[in-house]
Amino acid sequence: MKRILLTAEEAVAASEGSASAESIDAFLETLKKMEMSEIIAKYGEKTLWALITAVIGVILVRWALRFIMRYVEKSELAAGATKFIHGIVAFLLYFIVLLTAASVIGIPVTSVLAVFSVFTLAFSLAIKDIIALFASGITILFSKPFNAGDFVEIPEEGISGFVSEVGLIHTHLFTADNKEIIIPNSIVAGDTLINYSKIGLRRLDSVYSIDYEDDFEKAKSVIREVVDSEPLVEKEKPIFISVTALAPSGVDIVCKVYVKWDNYETLRCRLNEQVKLAFDKNNIHIPYTQMDIHMK
Repeated sequence: MKRILLTAEEAVAASEGSASAESIDAFLETLKKMEMSEIIAKYGEKTLWALITAVIGVILVRWALRFIMRYVEKSELAAGATKFIHGIVAFLLYFIVLLTAASVIGIPVTSVLAVFSVFTLAFSLAIKDIIALFASGITILFSKPFNAGDFVEIPEEGISGFVSEVGLIHTHLFTADNKEIIIPNSIVAGDTLINYSKIGLRRLDSVYSIDYEDDFEKAKSVIREVVDSEPLVEKEKPIFISVTALAPSGVDIVCKVYVKWDNYETLRCRLNEQVKLAFDKNNIHIPYTQMDIHMK
């Protein structure tokens, strides 16, 4: 004989569901024993009042939704969060109207609530993984670590791109080479995330090497001239140019400038090109790895 084991929650839900079903069954049995004339006499007026209650309730719910959403939309919540709030509030208010109309007729509302809670528990256990994603989506929509159009990176996953859509289950990114990446919100909410667009500026660190025989002060001046002539560099931010290391094959000079986040890659390439041309023009040599072999 098989033994069926239930969790505490499932056992409580099963007992409540059984009691609620018995209550509803008793109500239905009462209706079966009554004649149609008796049902009309007893419940006709109640049904009419229930319909009136439902109509008034729907009107009040629509007014309440407009009133509530007017203030929600004024807040700086993401579009997905606004839709979620509208859906939850609408469901709760219409459900209250339904229960009120049912109580006017004489349907045992407590039993209906108990049965509803049982089905809700069973449904939530069946889709618990989806609920976890849903909860992560709600966290993202309300905490707003990024907005649509931001460039973000998830280092643990090796993913980066522009946010195109923030949903309740997934977040959609478009990479720089125009590929769409759909990421579960549990990963987005649980992993470290870098938002390059939040502040608006990024610091670009470039290192240029020169031969030990060359004048590093002259090289610094050349780099400074290139930086000063580059329009993408944010001139109001500090510019730092200095020797950063005495490497095995040359002297390393670091150049730190600020740039708007969407011009980062463009400026990096342009500085590299202009510095190389300026070094060549001023007879400053870029070292490369070489090996001297002495034969006896």
